[in-house]
Amino acid sequence: MSDISNAPAGGDSAPAPVVASTPAPAPQTLTASEAGRALAQRRFEKLRELQAAPDPAPSADPVETPQELVETPNDAQPEADPVETQEADPAELPPIEPPRSWTKDEKEEFATYPREAQEKIARREQERERAVRQSQNEAAEQRKAIEAQRTEAEKVRQEYEAKLPAIVQALQEFQGGQFSDIKTPADAQKLAAEDPFRYLQYDAHQKQVAALHAELNGAQERQAREWQSKWAEFAHNEDKKIAERIPELADPVQRTKVQESALSYLKDTGFTESELGSAWNGQASLSLRDHRVQSMIRDAVKYREGQESAKKAITAKPLPPVQRPGVAPPRGAAADQNIQTLSKKLESSGKVDDAVALVLARRRAAAK
Repeated sequence: MSDISNAPAGGDSAPAPVVASTPAPAPQTLTASEAGRALAQRRFEKLRELQAAPDPAPSADPVETPQELVETPNDAQPEADPVETQEADPAELPPIEPPRSWTKDEKEEFATYPREAQEKIARREQERERAVRQSQNEAAEQRKAIEAQRTEAEKVRQEYEAKLPAIVQALQEFQGGQFSDIKTPADAQKLAAEDPFRYLQYDAHQKQVAALHAELNGAQERQAREWQSKWAEFAHNEDKKIAERIPELADPVQRTKVQESALSYLKDTGFTESELGSAWNGQASLSLRDHRVQSMIRDAVKYREGQESAKKAITAKPLPPVQRPGVAPPRGAAADQNIQTLSKKLESSGKVDDAVALVLARRRAAAK
């Protein structure tokens, strides 16, 4: 309990009680974040008090506001300039084209999308097309490189296969010179028993020649297959071209007739069936210098000249004058026509009656 003492009795003022002070509580330790929040809260309260207080009367000595009281809170954002943040009117912006790969219905639907969605779609489509073009260019470059390597490898292979016969021939000649005494299997066995080291050389040489022979045979078979494939493609293209140039050959019946007539003509020219079959299948070469081919060319030239002469004869033949409707024919035209008719009839029949009729018609025509 606190002790209370009384003041002296005399004096003007009343005695004041004296209260003994209690010890203050120990200060509480704050963390850095708690101290920062407390300071921010205190500044915010002071700012609100200044805003709520009435404006003081103007004085000669302006009162400076402490800097700490006008600081902007950390979470406050400055107001944006209305001129800078004003967005453009969408109606004034140019329209965004829909992706070219879309269908007509999809493009019409694209026009109904908000502009923000259109911009996103257009941007993604541009990125996709750019990636596709880059992939296509890379693939094209890779194809070119692979094709160049394949061409070079094919060239080397063809050169090697072209030299194989000469290599095999050289090895055989070497064998004939170095091992001319070995002609039968018995000679080889005798060599193995008498001179094993020389026999090993002979055996290695024989194996090398056999391997080269196998490579040569494989190359020849591969070349034959490649030639057959190319010939089949050539024959297909040529048959297609001749069918386009001579439409009647597209009909199987007409084609068979033409082939039979051509076969008969070629046999008459001097070709045999075996020669024609080999030439037709590309298994035999046929030169234009061949006398039979020259004979065929000469017949073709004569046929064309005959066609040209026939066309000229038809063009040069005089035609009767054309008469307009309602105009009378020339005088004596009917008699001349009658005479021509009787002449043709007499030539075909040879009868006396027709000859008499022709003579009378001529006399009547002369009397007019």
